[in-house]
Amino acid sequence: NDGFLHLNDQVDTGYGIIEMHGRKMKDHNWRNGGYGRLTARMCIANSSNVGVSKFIDRFYGNNPDKFVDGIYATGVGEDLHIPIPGYAKPRIRRPRDLGDRWAKTDLPWMSIGYETQVPPISTLTFYNAIANGGKMMKPRFVKQIIKNGEVVYNNPPQVIKEHIAKESTIKDITRILTEVVSEGLGKRAGSDKFLVAGKTGTAQMSKGAAGYKAGAVNYLLSFAGFFPADKPRYS
Repeated sequence: NDGFLHLNDQVDTGYGIIEMHGRKMKDHNWRNGGYGRLTARMCIANSSNVGVSKFIDRFYGNNPDKFVDGIYATGVGEDLHIPIPGYAKPRIRRPRDLGDRWAKTDLPWMSIGYETQVPPISTLTFYNAIANGGKMMKPRFVKQIIKNGEVVYNNPPQVIKEHIAKESTIKDITRILTEVVSEGLGKRAGSDKFLVAGKTGTAQMSKGAAGYKAGAVNYLLSFAGFFPADKPRYS
């Protein structure tokens, strides 16, 4: 969306494991030799942590606030003010608020989903906006309440953002999301009846005070998407 990166720009992911600011960034297939050179679109289709983080570090490493401002510009960090028990707003840290507590490793790890807390309803709202051509709508659980034939409560659609990104960006990312399912790691979410667009996700789960290094590793696996990709109806 900032114009730095194009679908077929290439990056060398090597053997799937690299040193990045003193920490090891790994792809899921690093034990099998990694992916080597990938285009930007295939970095996303194959969930290459190395490829995505190298691109982000290249373009935003010296200005991480610009990257985080871009995240907020998409609306994924918006407080949706959903009136149900347990609702929580997203938490996405800003480098300028952290000062010296912001580390060089924070940006590349944020670019693959760490350093943030985004509730599933916010992720779904974001995907709905992509499916909606870039217009982000507030989630609705109730459309109307009717008593004795009269409408006593009306909850009309509310627009959160008219455009979460440029039209060309929305088209590009929709194309990539369909390739994730047709060619990438999301194939099991595909169908021979209609096009599916979506993205897989894997997060290593922290073991509380023991952090991420307490023996066995637990993972949270996810998929978010919409279909039919060319005329979305479901997400």
